[in-house]
Amino acid sequence: MTLKTVSVRISEEEKRQLKKYGKLSDTLREGMKLYLNKKKSDELLCKLEKLQSESQITTSTEEEVTLIREDRKR
Repeated sequence: MTLKTVSVRISEEEKRQLKKYGKLSDTLREGMKLYLNKKKSDELLCKLEKLQSESQITTSTEEEVTLIREDRKR
């Protein structure tokens, strides 16, 4: 995997705050990973909501309970 360099402009205050949590580059790298994971999760949730709205399957509460019990027995 080839790593790329990214430049970020931040204020002195932001730099000071970020340094409280460790090495600046590690903190920023972790922040970017968290941001990208959140965006990916948001996209997946939107797709799931779309799929759920397209195929509305209705089950009764009793059927749901039965399905849950069967799943727990596995």
